[in-house]
Amino acid sequence: MPTTTRVEGRTAVVTGAASGIGAALAAQLGARGMAVVVADIDGDGAQQVADKLRADGIRTLGVRVDVSDPESVATLAAAGYAEFGSIELLCNNAGVLLFGSVAESSMGDWKWLSSVNVEGMLNCLHAFLPRMRASSGWRHVMNTASTHAFLPDPGKTGLYSATKHAIVGISLGLRSELAADGIGVTILCPGQAATRILDAQRNRPDSFGRHADEPYGIGVIPMAIDSDAVARTAVEGILRDDPLVFALPEYGRDQFRAQVEKQWRLADNALRADIGDQPLP
Repeated sequence: MPTTTRVEGRTAVVTGAASGIGAALAAQLGARGMAVVVADIDGDGAQQVADKLRADGIRTLGVRVDVSDPESVATLAAAGYAEFGSIELLCNNAGVLLFGSVAESSMGDWKWLSSVNVEGMLNCLHAFLPRMRASSGWRHVMNTASTHAFLPDPGKTGLYSATKHAIVGISLGLRSELAADGIGVTILCPGQAATRILDAQRNRPDSFGRHADEPYGIGVIPMAIDSDAVARTAVEGILRDDPLVFALPEYGRDQFRAQVEKQWRLADNALRADIGDQPLP
């Protein structure tokens, strides 16, 4: 089936869609004939994106959602189905970032990261998948991870990387589980993308304690790939049913490849180690 026919007239839900990659995804999907539910904890921002898409002739709905709250996500699902009748594409794109060493980060840091990046994704899956599985035709899930899922780097992103690694593990398992239902799953791994994620703590609740340091400021990431380019790459991967999609600046690809290969060399060296003569513990 031609890819345009596959999605035209269908509906997508995109979380984290008030700006950055999420807003770009909403625009790309709308341009391919999909209705779009624009969801974000920034309700005003979500509505502004929805209004802009509507002005371009795209059927859309802006909804405030806190993905870390199951009840908020249930309200999002109810609103989407009430407005459009069905949901064929779920883009779990909402995510947050903070910096800090593992030893010095607080449990509040970890709980906030995981409540949005991991539990937020799971809340959305639990809210949407039952009805998606009960329907037929083309259906798909895209979960946004990160290149950091593959290589915690010296930039004090160990906790963030752990949440993104969890997304990769869960998504690979989910892809296998949903294959029998005819539902595809794609993992999007952006690299350095021009988004506001450095300012993610603007939406951090006080209940998670003091804010972590922001050593790189809170502006848009410099020298980064444009969000529209990330979204185009992501949508193309979704339509091909790719299990994994990378989107990062051209200048950073060789470095990323070398870092991944270094990790594989560590594993290869461990597998080659002679353990035959070592005593059992």
